[in-house]
Amino acid sequence: MSVLQRGLRSRFLLIAIVILAQPSLTHAAESEAQRPNILFILLDNVGKDWFRCYGSSEDQTPVIDGLARTGLKFRHFYVTPVCSTTRVMLLTGRYPFRTGWHTHHDPAIYGGGYFDWNREVCLARVMKSAGYDTCISGKWQINDLFDPEQQDAINRHGFDDYCLFPEGKKGHPAHKNRYWNAYVIRNGEKLDTNGQFGPDIFTNHLIEFMARDRDRPFFAYYSTILTHIPVVETPHNKGQNLTPRELFAGMLNYMDHLIGRLVKSLEETGQRDNTIIFVAVDNGTDNGTDQNAFQSLGGRINGLISGEGIYSLSERGINVPLIVNCPKLVPNGFETDDLIDASDLLPTLAALGGAPLPDGITIDGRSFAPQVLGQPHNNVWRPWCLTQYYKTRVIRDQRFKLYSTGEFYDLSEDPLELHNLAGTPRLTDALTAGAHASLQQVLDSLPENAKLPWEFRSISARQIRAAEQAQQGQP
Repeated sequence: MSVLQRGLRSRFLLIAIVILAQPSLTHAAESEAQRPNILFILLDNVGKDWFRCYGSSEDQTPVIDGLARTGLKFRHFYVTPVCSTTRVMLLTGRYPFRTGWHTHHDPAIYGGGYFDWNREVCLARVMKSAGYDTCISGKWQINDLFDPEQQDAINRHGFDDYCLFPEGKKGHPAHKNRYWNAYVIRNGEKLDTNGQFGPDIFTNHLIEFMARDRDRPFFAYYSTILTHIPVVETPHNKGQNLTPRELFAGMLNYMDHLIGRLVKSLEETGQRDNTIIFVAVDNGTDNGTDQNAFQSLGGRINGLISGEGIYSLSERGINVPLIVNCPKLVPNGFETDDLIDASDLLPTLAALGGAPLPDGITIDGRSFAPQVLGQPHNNVWRPWCLTQYYKTRVIRDQRFKLYSTGEFYDLSEDPLELHNLAGTPRLTDALTAGAHASLQQVLDSLPENAKLPWEFRSISARQIRAAEQAQQGQP
């Protein structure tokens, strides 16, 4: 258990003892003894290029921008460049090379293996071990919930309660059916969703979960389906004749509206001051606007060319928004350049909840709970952070970024990565050469990729994997 975790647990125990000794203390003091609730919101496939709080000219996210303005904003939060690999990284606190989940895989579509509760410990299990009520709403993607061996996967991973779009193989009624008249399973039962918009269903479920009378804190994971393609109309623009780009903007704006509903519900139930809200993204903007996801990679959204967002290890693909907000617990209006990556989320939430980390498992992440709680820290938080896709890894420090394939960039001068410094006279500069040597030493020290925890069983999956590798310029 870390020093921070021991400190938080001691604080909670001390306050609890005082309350027991003085039953006349006010309700406010009782509330102070409570561990914080946690609402973790993960947006799907939308990068910094769409958020005004990160410098975009767009204006689709006034609620999220407000949370950034009155909370804590991270400028450097690193994920993998595609959905499922990021999800496994943040749910386990482990790097892709360690879990083996370094290549995109959706078990429900492609078949084969899955996110195995016997192999990895999910974040929900960690929070549950500390007495949290746990819920997930939205998408899961890393188990096939129609497979008899995996039907109880959500509970096995530690979630007490769920409301999910489960995805299904081609030809199944659930296949790609996530928006209007969505295929939704709530705690094992299929819902009648005729005429309803899937994101509304998932949001309503979370509001109901968070509003329940309970004597324990909650951990709610909103794994959103917005703004995943295909681009669709929402209840706010239904029936309008819009371009694909306008539809995408509408989807993001509607997700912002739903986050506003969640915030309002916490205010109405009196939980807002004790609920830490995280808003994060799984990868950069999907460049396609076609109705068919597998024909969209050559498309264009917001001026980004295919390859610069999803599936790309460039900054636009992996350096995404992360915002934390809680009026009484999180600094107001603060920004940080500390390096954070998706593996840091599990140890951070565990520290905030006073939960012990799982025994006998290597956790790559480092808790950034001190930043969340506004506690001082004098040292550089992380000298480097890491991510990868398939065999290509990238590592960066505060200024430089090195690919395992050899490309080397000075992000302070070249954030678009247009000028590769490898093999140039610049590497004779002492500062640049020293940074390159340090990052290379870290890359060289890392283990080989663990074996994939699945085998591709369908032709379509192999074709998709080959396309992904070709897009990365890999053999």
